[in-house]
Amino acid sequence: MVLEVPAFLVDWGLKRAASRNILQKVDELLSRYQPDVLVLEGLTAAGARRKRARREIGSIERRALKRGVRVERFSRVGVLDTFAPGKSKYAVAARLAEIFPVLANRLPRKRNIWRPEEARMNVFDAVGFAAATSPSLPTYRSMVNGAVTRPFSGEAVKL
Repeated sequence: MVLEVPAFLVDWGLKRAASRNILQKVDELLSRYQPDVLVLEGLTAAGARRKRARREIGSIERRALKRGVRVERFSRVGVLDTFAPGKSKYAVAARLAEIFPVLANRLPRKRNIWRPEEARMNVFDAVGFAAATSPSLPTYRSMVNGAVTRPFSGEAVKL
């Protein structure tokens, strides 16, 4: 997902890569879009058990830093608190579809506990991480009391 601040989606979608090819895909995307900032999921929260994801995200971060791209990390809980405090991942996706109407027709239906999560929810995850770092987007808190949830100083965000 490529976002230009304040709220213009340049490109979005899913990229599939085997673990051994993930850094090659990251290099291709970094070369193509030349972002100022790469926003990654922060997996440092207590109880985070996704060891493989932590390793891959660390490798991606090192690759981006090596290329001179600033890296920001943001937690899933932070995204939830920014766009739909106390609610579900689906509520976050619905809020993001309001902010970015071009994504509205991609909003998956609300998930029942017996159904697996739809793959297109990953697009909303990516948008959520990038958008949560931008103070110019309307977040839950800014709608309630005018406060910006987290400052962001870059010009473009890529996830």
